[in-house]
Amino acid sequence: MKKSILKLKNKLTMVRYTSTLSIIVIVLLAVGCQSKFKYNVEKSEHAVTIHQDSLIINIEIVDKAIIHVRKEIQGTQESTLPDYVTILEPQNVAWDLYESEDRITIRTEALKVLIHSDGTIEYTSKEDTNLLSETNEMTFIEPNNEDGHTVSQAFVADDEALYGLGQYQSGIMNWRNVPMRLQQYNQEIAIPFLVSTKGYGIYWHNYSLTDFNTPQNEIQFASLGNVQTKNNTKEIVVNGEKEDVAAHISKEEAAKNIRETTFTPTKTGEYTFMALSDNNGRMRGEISVTIDGDGIINYSTIWMPRRYSGKKYLEAGKEYKVVFQNTGAKIPGKLFYNEPDYNKTVFSSTAGNAIDYYLVRGDNPAEVISRYQNLTGKAPMFPKSAYGFWQCRERYHNQEELLANAHEMRNRKIPFDNIVQDWFYWPKKTKGPEWDKAKYPDPDAMVDELKVLNLKLMVSVWPEVKNERLEAKYDLKKIKSSNYVDIYDEGVSERFYRMLSDSMFHKGVSAIWLDGTEPEGVRDTKVNTAVGPYAKVQNPYSLLVTKAMYEGRRAEFPNERVFNLTRSAYSGQQRYGATSWSGDVEASWEQLSEQIPAGLNFTMAGVPYWTHDIGGFFRDSKSINPSFDSQYTNPEFIELLTRWFQFGTFSPIFRIHGYVSETEIWRYGQEFENTARKFIDLRYQLMPYIYSEARKVTNEGALLMSPLAYQYPNDKNTWGIKDQLFFGESMMVGIVTEYQKREKEMYFPQGEWYDFWTNEKIEGGKINTVKAELDETPLYVKAGSIIPFGPKVQYATEETDEPLRLKIYPGKDAEYTLYFDDSESYDYEKGEYSELKLHYSEADKTLEIANGKDDFIHFKDNPTDLVIEVIGGKTESVLYNGTDMSINL
Repeated sequence: MKKSILKLKNKLTMVRYTSTLSIIVIVLLAVGCQSKFKYNVEKSEHAVTIHQDSLIINIEIVDKAIIHVRKEIQGTQESTLPDYVTILEPQNVAWDLYESEDRITIRTEALKVLIHSDGTIEYTSKEDTNLLSETNEMTFIEPNNEDGHTVSQAFVADDEALYGLGQYQSGIMNWRNVPMRLQQYNQEIAIPFLVSTKGYGIYWHNYSLTDFNTPQNEIQFASLGNVQTKNNTKEIVVNGEKEDVAAHISKEEAAKNIRETTFTPTKTGEYTFMALSDNNGRMRGEISVTIDGDGIINYSTIWMPRRYSGKKYLEAGKEYKVVFQNTGAKIPGKLFYNEPDYNKTVFSSTAGNAIDYYLVRGDNPAEVISRYQNLTGKAPMFPKSAYGFWQCRERYHNQEELLANAHEMRNRKIPFDNIVQDWFYWPKKTKGPEWDKAKYPDPDAMVDELKVLNLKLMVSVWPEVKNERLEAKYDLKKIKSSNYVDIYDEGVSERFYRMLSDSMFHKGVSAIWLDGTEPEGVRDTKVNTAVGPYAKVQNPYSLLVTKAMYEGRRAEFPNERVFNLTRSAYSGQQRYGATSWSGDVEASWEQLSEQIPAGLNFTMAGVPYWTHDIGGFFRDSKSINPSFDSQYTNPEFIELLTRWFQFGTFSPIFRIHGYVSETEIWRYGQEFENTARKFIDLRYQLMPYIYSEARKVTNEGALLMSPLAYQYPNDKNTWGIKDQLFFGESMMVGIVTEYQKREKEMYFPQGEWYDFWTNEKIEGGKINTVKAELDETPLYVKAGSIIPFGPKVQYATEETDEPLRLKIYPGKDAEYTLYFDDSESYDYEKGEYSELKLHYSEADKTLEIANGKDDFIHFKDNPTDLVIEVIGGKTESVLYNGTDMSINL
C-alpha cells in the first residue's frame, strides 16, 4: 500500500487501454439532434450511456431518488453473476436531460446528477445543495487476466457522519475516513451499504472482498518480532465429543510478538488506523495497538478477523510511542494509517467487471434507508413471540434437560416465548441436522410438550454438513476445500432446505439458528462455485442461505411466519425473515461497549433486526475468558450481566446465551434475578409498542433500534454517540458500560424529555448527568409521544382481561398508530389487521381515537378497554367500540 503504487491508479481512464481502441461512431437516440457534450451519448427510457474514450459510463434512473451507476472498460465481458440483492426494476418516473460541452445534467423530482467530462459524477439536491461528488483520485478499473478486474471508486467526504457497512467490533460509530475491510467473519459482518447525515446512501454492488478507505501510509517497525508458529493446546473432551472451542482453553505462554516505535505526525487532527495481521487462516491470541498507552485497537477473543480499525486525535510535531502486539499471528503484521485530511470515501474491491454502485437520496437517514429497502426489499414481520424473551445457552445436552429447564422457567413464572437447542444434538462424529436418538429419543414429543407450555423451539443448523448419509440422501454438493454446501447452486439450495425441513420443521421446530453462515471454513478462495470463483461471490453466502430457508418455509408452511437467526448477513438479507447476532463475543466491559455501535451500524446498513449474546459468549475462565472466575458468584461479572441484560431489553431481539453456561436467570443470585425479572416484565409490557413499531419496520422501512443521528442528523452532537440509542420512535436509552457506575452522562437533543422511571422532565439541547442505579438503566421518552403499555404476561400472545394503557407524554402534539394482527400468519399481507389511530392535541388537551382499520379485531363486536394516562396529568378509562371518539384530558 505504498504511495508510489497507489499513484499509478489515480486516473479512471488508463492510457494502456486507449491504444487498443478504434474510433466508435454512435447513432444518438436522444431527441433527434446532435449531442452538445464532448463525448457520445445515448439516451434510453431509463438510462443515459456515455462513451468516454475507452470507458463506458451508464447512469440508470431506477426511480426519482435512486440512481444506478456502472462504469466499465470498452469491450469488457459482461458479468454472468446473478443480482442477488436488488429487486426494484426501473420505475416510470419523469426525468430530464440537459447537455453542455463539459457536462450532462440529469434531473428528477428528488435530485440532480451532473456527469462531468472528466468522468466524475456529482449529486445535488433539487435545490442544488451538494450531496456527494466522485473524485478520480483512487478511482480505477485495473485488469487482472486471472481474476477479472480490481475496481475502486472514490468520493469526496464532506462535513458529515457516515454509518452502516455492517457489524464490527472496533467500537467506532462514525466511519468517515476510517480504513476497514468488508469481509465476513465470526463477530464481523460486511454489508456494503453506507448512509450519510447529508441525506444520501451508497450501495456498493460487488460481492468480493472490499476495502473501505484504503489507508495511504504505513508506520514502520524496526523489528519484525517473534511470530508464533506453533499452537500448544490441550484438547478438552466432554462426553466423548471434541469441542472446537474448548480445544483452545489451555495454551502454553507464547511469544508476545511486541514491537515498538515512535511516530511524529505532521498534521493535527483525528488519525485513523488499520492493523493487518495474519494472512493464512484465523488468528489466535491478542492483537493490540496502543499510542502513548491509549488503546487504539484491542482484540482478545479467539475468533479474529485479519484487519482491525481504530482512531485517535494526534497533535502535529509531538512524538508518540506506538506499541503493536499480535500474539498468535502467522505474520508479523503491519500498521497503516490515514491522515486527518484524507477526506475521501472509497470502495475498492478485489474482483469485478465494473465499478458498480447505487446512489440513494433521502432528506434524512430514515428516508434513505426506507428507499434503500425499496431497492433491496423490506423486512417481513416476525411472529409476535419472536419479540419476546429467548432462553438460550450452549447448550442443553439432552431432551430431558431442555424440558426440565423449560418447565422450571414456567414454574418460576419467568416470562419467555422461545427456548433454543444449540449444537451437538446430532450423532457423534457427524455435524448436521439429525437428532441423536440416545440424547433426544422423541423430538416430536419434546416439541409437543413445549407447545403445551406456549413455547417455541429454535435449533442450530450449520450450512457446514459432515454427515455422509445426509449428504448422499440430499445430494449436497460442497464448495471444494470445505464442508460448506454450494448454496450458489439452486438445486443444492432447495435440497438443503428440504433436509432441514424433514429433520426440524416436520417435527414442529419453529425456527432455525443458521450458525456459521460467513462461511469461514472455505480454505481456498480460488475454487469454483456453481456461479463462478468463490472469491467473486464470497460475501453474500449468508444471504443465499437465508433465502433458501425463507422461500422454502414460506412455500411449505404458508401460515407460519419465518424467523431465522444467523451469524452473518448481507445487503438484501432483511427480506428473508432473518435476524443476525454479533457472534462469539467475550464477557468484558469493553466488549459490551463495542456491541452498541456494532449493532447500531448494522441496523443503519438497512438490515433492521439484530441481537447479541446477553452476558457475552465466553463468560469466565471455564469458557476461555480469563477476565472472570466463576460467573455465577463473581460480583463484577454479575454486574456486567445486569448491564448487558438491560441493553438486550432494548435490542430488536432479546436473547441470553453463553458458552458452557447455565444461563437461566435464577442461577446468578436473587438480586440479579429480581432485576432481570423487572426488565423481562418491562419488555412484555412494551409489547404493544414493540409490535406496532415492528409494523413500521415492515411497512415503512423504519428501524426498531437506531443511533441518535438517525432522528437528529443535523445535530453534530449526536454523530459520535455510541452508548445511547433509540428504541422505536420515542424511547431513548442510555447503556452503562463501566463497572460500579451509578450515574451516566447523556446527551439530550433539542426538546423535552421524560424520565421513564420517575416522570421527571428534562430540557434538551445539552448533556446531563443522570442516575443509573444497577436495577435501572437511563430511559427517556420524548415529549409528544404516545406509548401503548400492556399488562404483565408470561408470553407474548397471552390473553388477559386487563386494559391496555396509553401513556401520553405531553408538551407537543402526538400521533401514534396502534397495530393488531393474528401474531403468527402472513394474513396481514392480505389486509387482515386492525389499527387504532391516536392523536393528542397539546393545545386542547384531548385525545382522539379513530378506527384506522378493523379487518382483524372488529372493534364494534369486540370493544377494547383502554386506560389513558397523561404523564403529570389526568387518567381516564374508556371502552372503545369502533366509533371515533374524543377524550378531554
